[in-house]
Amino acid sequence: MDEKTFGTALGVSVAHVRGYEQGTGRVSAAELLTMADILQVHFSFFFEKAPGSDGGMPMTVGRRDVSRSMVFPSRIVRRWRIIRPSLWGGRSTGLSAG
Repeated sequence: MDEKTFGTALGVSVAHVRGYEQGTGRVSAAELLTMADILQVHFSFFFEKAPGSDGGMPMTVGRRDVSRSMVFPSRIVRRWRIIRPSLWGGRSTGLSAG
């Protein structure tokens, strides 16, 4: 697949595709998933040290296997609690970090 075809499928210019290839362009998680879909590969394909089927970490985990501390490391939660009151002018967003 050439850069133009890939860029069109992704919805970006050829220059953006080249930036991604050279490592100068940032790729969002949504774009990464779209790229994987376009190329018909699992998103872990883009990571150098992706877990394999040789007994490493599982590629997917069940909902019960994921704890809040895995998703939100404690330092992130602490920082969120510090800045949360200053966000939205002190109004509640209805979201909770724990």
